Amino acid sequence: MSMANSVENSRGNAVLALLLLALAGYLLPWVTAPNSAMTLNAFDLAEWTSLHPLQQQATPPLIVPLLLRAQLPILAVLITLWSTSRRERFLAFLFLVLLSVSQLPPLEFLNNVADPNYRQLLFLAIATILLSTGLGFILAAQFRPFVIIFLAVTGIVTSLLGQSQAIELYQVTLEQGETGGGLWLIVVAYAAVSVNVLQRFLRRR
Repeated sequence: MSMANSVENSRGNAVLALLLLALAGYLLPWVTAPNSAMTLNAFDLAEWTSLHPLQQQATPPLIVPLLLRAQLPILAVLITLWSTSRRERFLAFLFLVLLSVSQLPPLEFLNNVADPNYRQLLFLAIATILLSTGLGFILAAQFRPFVIIFLAVTGIVTSLLGQSQAIELYQVTLEQGETGGGLWLIVVAYAAVSVNVLQRFLRRR
């Protein structure tokens, strides 16, 4: 293997590591509280806000949970687009299947299909599969850097916007709670992915 290929592979592995770091950020606390039971990661925070009366009555409804939950489809698509070898694609497929299953609504959905929270979960699970596999097969290699950067920036914006609105509801309701490190970890990881991909693109010009 040439030195150039070795460096390229090293940068590719760095991006995959950053995407896994972003996933870790999603699972770490986004809101911290003196009561550890109310220290919530993005997944739990989305579920908590989906039950809040102000979100159920908002227009459009459940926008804050949508912003928070959007990170899983974004990460699934990013990892799928970045995977190039057969082994990486196989692992990416397993990853997006796991993410999709984790977003499925509970079985109670079958008895309450009109519930907007359950429908949002089902929509995101289906979107994760369709977007990841669709873009993974259809999108030409030369366009992938632009889509990756766009999705990473979208992830930053939706993370910050969703968490800022969620913590307002949290503080109004419970009168406590601060921003957790998970938010900043996912934002930094998204930003690092964008910079890394942009640098790789510019070096090839």
